[in-house]
Amino acid sequence: MTDDDRKRMFAIPPGATFAISAEAPRLAPAEGFAFVMNVSGLLGAAVFDLGDGHELRRARAEEIVLIKETVQNLMPRPLMLPWEMKLREDGSADALGEDEWRYYVITFQGSNQTLQEIEEACSLSVLELKTGFTVINHGGNRGLMYNPGRLFQLLDKGLRNLTFSEVSSSEVESIRAIQGQLREHDPLLVDVRRLVRQLQDLDAVPMHSPLRFLGYFAILESLLTHPPQPTDPYDSITRQIRKKLMLLNHRLKPNINYGGFGDANPEKIWSKMYTYRSALAHGGAPTFDGDLQTLRNPGNALNLLKETVKAVIRQTLTEPQLLVDLKEC
Repeated sequence: MTDDDRKRMFAIPPGATFAISAEAPRLAPAEGFAFVMNVSGLLGAAVFDLGDGHELRRARAEEIVLIKETVQNLMPRPLMLPWEMKLREDGSADALGEDEWRYYVITFQGSNQTLQEIEEACSLSVLELKTGFTVINHGGNRGLMYNPGRLFQLLDKGLRNLTFSEVSSSEVESIRAIQGQLREHDPLLVDVRRLVRQLQDLDAVPMHSPLRFLGYFAILESLLTHPPQPTDPYDSITRQIRKKLMLLNHRLKPNINYGGFGDANPEKIWSKMYTYRSALAHGGAPTFDGDLQTLRNPGNALNLLKETVKAVIRQTLTEPQLLVDLKEC
């Protein structure tokens, strides 16, 4: 298979590693799958249809073998498999029975183009399905595709505490709806796919790096703000973010969740968020026992920011002209 053949047959996103092997595949002919790393179960069904011949289901024995081989080959040190273990609060772990293992896959036939669209939709959904790598079978060859930075961060988190979730039919419908909106959206108004790729790029940044927080804030500013007028004290970036999020929150579904901040007023929270952002952007190492006490801790602030960015992008898919107009006002 030549490089041109691969480009025609497979959707290879920027930054992805793609390796092809002539080894005889152990899967059904032309069947491929993406390993979903954070699913613990499916509620009310054995299989969920993601559309266009793509299914979310528990991995079969031969797929689990490939998953385990791939994970062990990619990691430079022995890895505790969180999909076979359940962590206790004290940090110890109990082995799960094989019927409880948390290996789940999205299966497909042929090209991975639609799978890539599903992965983009998952990046925006309230419940994100995190795919680590994709195995593709074609013509007796097996290909492996993954983003090295993003996969390493997921595996590194798995060593510590990967968060697993049960998936319901309503969450699958939400993913399918977002996928449909991404297909139909007008990139001339807002290039949402470019924003989604930026979200996916941030998954490759270490969780505790300030660059991750600054990256999400940059996306939020690009969605909601215009360059402030130096002569207008009411046109600052901080004020634009605060006021526009207060307006948008009445339309967002679900609304922005401020539950992690106690009784703090949302406007105060976003003022402190911008203070935190400015401190990081200027090389500071802010603490959360003084002026930033409202935010409680870096993880709390990062979670609010990420979920807000996703919610605003989802609203952009629903009401693109509104976001265009809001950006300019």
